Amino acid sequence: MPTQRKIDAVEELTAKLDRTQMAIVADYRGFTVAELTELRAKLRESGAEMIVAKNTLLRLAARNTGREALEGLLAGPTAVTFAYDDVAKTAKVLLDATKGAKALAVRGGLLGTNLLPADGLEAVTKLPSREQALAQIVGGVAAPVSGVVGVINAAISNVAFVIQARIDQLQGPAEGAA
Repeated sequence: MPTQRKIDAVEELTAKLDRTQMAIVADYRGFTVAELTELRAKLRESGAEMIVAKNTLLRLAARNTGREALEGLLAGPTAVTFAYDDVAKTAKVLLDATKGAKALAVRGGLLGTNLLPADGLEAVTKLPSREQALAQIVGGVAAPVSGVVGVINAAISNVAFVIQARIDQLQGPAEGAA
């Protein structure tokens, strides 16, 4: 029979999985508490959170959210990083943590609902940030609008030039005679 504490933990993990854009599963063995704390601080700066959780509770949360693909990654000591905002920046922080003498052993994860292999973290670092993606979308929407404005402006300018030329033509001989 599950205790209330475990039920609450599964509910919390379910909520985190529901709102995350990317979840990365890693083995944190070899890291000291101070090193993990430093890594967590860097992750918080990128809008992410790393927690250590029991695999059985994570499995239940994965099933609750329809992300059963995560279950195959849950074995041994598990730390899960939830990227809520900038997945590329979070991936860069984790990728840096996989290098060096004490390396974080990334097992894989989920990007949205798609399974991400352990070596897929580098590909995620190349994704545009949220701001860059929004700028690209706005630029794509604004370009046709500015083109239409340019065409209308050119047509109006051409009409104005024709009218001015006609006015100059009509006034030209009268000024020359005077």
